Parts: sequence; C-alpha cells; structure tokens
Amino acid sequence: MITIRGLYKSFDGQPVLKGIDLDIRDNETIVILGPSGQGKTVFIKALVRLLEPDAGTIEYDGVNVVGLTKKAFRDVQKDIAFVFQNSALFDFLTVNDNLSLFLQMHEKITPAEIAEKVSQALAFVGMDNSVLDKFPEELSGGMKKRVAIARAMIKRPKYMFYDEPTTGLDRGSAEKVSELIRMLRGEIAVTSIIVTHDIKLMQDVSDRVALLKDGRIVFVGGKDEISAEMLEFLYETGENNGL
Repeated sequence: MITIRGLYKSFDGQPVLKGIDLDIRDNETIVILGPSGQGKTVFIKALVRLLEPDAGTIEYDGVNVVGLTKKAFRDVQKDIAFVFQNSALFDFLTVNDNLSLFLQMHEKITPAEIAEKVSQALAFVGMDNSVLDKFPEELSGGMKKRVAIARAMIKRPKYMFYDEPTTGLDRGSAEKVSELIRMLRGEIAVTSIIVTHDIKLMQDVSDRVALLKDGRIVFVGGKDEISAEMLEFLYETGENNGL
C-alpha cells in the first residue's frame, strides 16, 4: 500500500502540488485523471523520487521514502517500475538490450535464462523475437510503448507507474495498451498507478479514480460515481479531450 499525506511541490515559487492526500491499495488500478497542467506528471514523479517534494510523506508499505538516501531507497525501488510518456527506451540499445539490461545488472541468471525471460515479456505484449535486433527508432509509437511495458514487467514489480501511456497513440494502439494494463494485474498481481487525461483509458482500466485539478485531489471513488458534471468541472479550464 502507498500512503501519501500532505504532498506539496513548487517550482520557482509557483505551487504545483497543494497538499495531496491519497491511499493506493494493493493490487488495484488507480487512475489519476485530469487535463494537462494540473500537476499529474509532477505528482507521479514525486512518488518514485524522480522529483523531491517540498513537504509531505510518501509511505510504501509503512516506509516513508521522502528524504531517504539513494542507497536506502533502492530497497523500495526494486518493487517499482515506471513507464514514461515517451517510452524512454535507450536509443543506442537494441530491443533485446533494452529488455535485458535490468536482468543483467540485478539478477544472477544465465544468458539463456535472460533470453527466455525477454522472449516471454515480448510475447506477453504481443510481439515476437523478430524485433530483438531492432533499435527504438525503427519501431512505431505503439510498438515502443509495448516494449516499454515489457521492460517494466520483466522486473516483476509490485508497483507499476504509467505517465500518460496512451498519449500520441492511435486508437488501436491505445486499446492494446489498455488491454496490457488489465492483463498485467492478473499476470503479476501488480498495483498500477496511471496518470492520464484520457477518459477512455480511465473507463477501460480503473478500479478507482482520483480527479486532480489545480494541484489538488477533488474526488476519489469508482468510475461509475463520476458524473458528466464532474468531468465538465475538471476540464473546464483545460483541454476538451473529447468531451
């Protein structure tokens, strides 16, 4: 379980996160929904220590990670995977090397076992070994996202974070990402934390939804509890996003 209390973050004196409180339950998929510019990406990056909050606590299973040294945070970090908005694959590495890197660095297993795990991860995201020697620039946006998800799941994390996972994808690729998020819950019992402006993704994958507006959580509950009026309020100063 992740417990967030009183989380604040400002940049150049401008507040972005304004005292967020949120509980994230084990083995749930929670979507942080809101238009651009409301603090979603800052929030998710603060949760994984890519940004340091100005105030507040972030507890993973009772351990407050705010202020932990990098060395101490590694014990928590082994349970965390992050899928970046732009996929963030290493451009100078092949798909095989992108997927193998974590295993080579952190697992005491043979090259044959690494190859088997890589193949299994690719198969899970609907790809095969024909892409192993390709570089990211040779892949479509949807394929890059699937490789990024494969790279994250190969770690078998307890917590998986997604930053705008469907942004820039065509509808078919976006639906495939939604399907993979749902499948991962059954495959590795992962807790998924997703920040997005994509209402369709929220409807497809979420167990619970937190609406984020102007750096504050204004609602937490089931997707069926969200009315059209609530969405209109959420997006009134942001993007239309199909509403």
